[in-house]
Amino acid sequence: MIKNFGSHLIEPGDSLLLAISGGIDSMVLLDMIVKLKEKLNLKLYIAHVDHQKRVTSKDDRDFVLDYAQDLNIPCFIESLEIDDNQNFHDYAHKKRYDFFYKIAKENNINKVVLAHNANDNAETILMRLTRGSSFEGYRGILESNYYKDLLVIRPLLHVPRNDIEVYQQVNLIAYQNDPTNEMDDYTRNRYRHHLLPLFEQENPRYLEKISQFSYYQSLAYELIDELSNKFLENIEIDDSISIDIDELLKNKKIIQIEIIKKIINHLTNNKLELSFQNFVDIIDLTNNEKPHLQFIIENELYVYKSYQKLYFQREPNELSEFHFEINDFTEIELPNGYLVNITKKPNKNYGFLYKLCYNNLDLVFPLTVRNRLNGDKLKTSIGTKKLKDVLIDKKVPILERNSLPVFLNKNDEIIYIPGIFAKNTTGDNELYILVQKG
Repeated sequence: MIKNFGSHLIEPGDSLLLAISGGIDSMVLLDMIVKLKEKLNLKLYIAHVDHQKRVTSKDDRDFVLDYAQDLNIPCFIESLEIDDNQNFHDYAHKKRYDFFYKIAKENNINKVVLAHNANDNAETILMRLTRGSSFEGYRGILESNYYKDLLVIRPLLHVPRNDIEVYQQVNLIAYQNDPTNEMDDYTRNRYRHHLLPLFEQENPRYLEKISQFSYYQSLAYELIDELSNKFLENIEIDDSISIDIDELLKNKKIIQIEIIKKIINHLTNNKLELSFQNFVDIIDLTNNEKPHLQFIIENELYVYKSYQKLYFQREPNELSEFHFEINDFTEIELPNGYLVNITKKPNKNYGFLYKLCYNNLDLVFPLTVRNRLNGDKLKTSIGTKKLKDVLIDKKVPILERNSLPVFLNKNDEIIYIPGIFAKNTTGDNELYILVQKG
């Protein structure tokens, strides 16, 4: 058995789906696990993905099929359709994992086994350091993680490629050579051919040191993940998300970044790649003295600051204009989702409640409910005040101002705005305006 092989990831009775490309890494992995099959009472399956990126890929497919047949191991094949309109790396990654997941669920397989090794991890970490990533991303390739609810393990992750090559030579393991591995057209190959040899010259144990870096990153991220999840426990997660700025700023900046990252990943389904500067710019909004600001990323994400709230949305804010005339007791739903009920029977659990007193019902209707308008004024016992100034004084977020229902009597005088203003009325009779956010 190769030193540092992750045998602790494999338990007696496991049902394993081995992702076998036909290359040296996966074929060595297959040989090692086959040797554990009887001892650990393992059920083995093989999955091969034909990316169809080169003419000889069918040779790899046939090689894996024949090898699986010789070992009497069930083998499943997936061929990817080429789509030039997509990022092939992302497309292929999702297709591979969806394929593994489907096969695993159909055959009661509890783990998928991949053949990533220590060199792969070093290449990945260095590539991410160079192009930029998140704290989470700088951990590199994980020894184990979940895809949906399926456990993915990488027993060779701490094994150097040199050890894999020695094992292959000693055990005379057949494998397919991918000629594209020798080309510098691919970023990973350039790191493999030119950068890693320089690291080895500086320190022959560089793979061990990069592995330590990955381990430290993972330990630190466990704490970051825990604290950011604790903050988000009490946040309502929906199509749009708002957080309290003061509460956010109580956390260390690395936790702030992780909270924002998780919110955005949720809203965009992990499809929007953010730069470090994006996070800096969003956090800068929280420290800006201006009460209302916005930040837009690629027309995919809209972040708004309004007083001490930070709002995250997939769609820009659009004013839902409305203007309804109410001529009788009724219940209506406004375009912005508010529910309005004009009734003689109060319901204190409805939401906002306004009692309108009167003597003659003919002098009450029609009532009007609409958005606020420029120039709206409120008449109070101490004089007249601009509605805009009242909203500013009460620090009503700008996102909510235009959606507030404004009620006017038949003389076009504002009598009620839920949570903001209620005009006193007199009379022997009474009706109620009930308002509830939908």
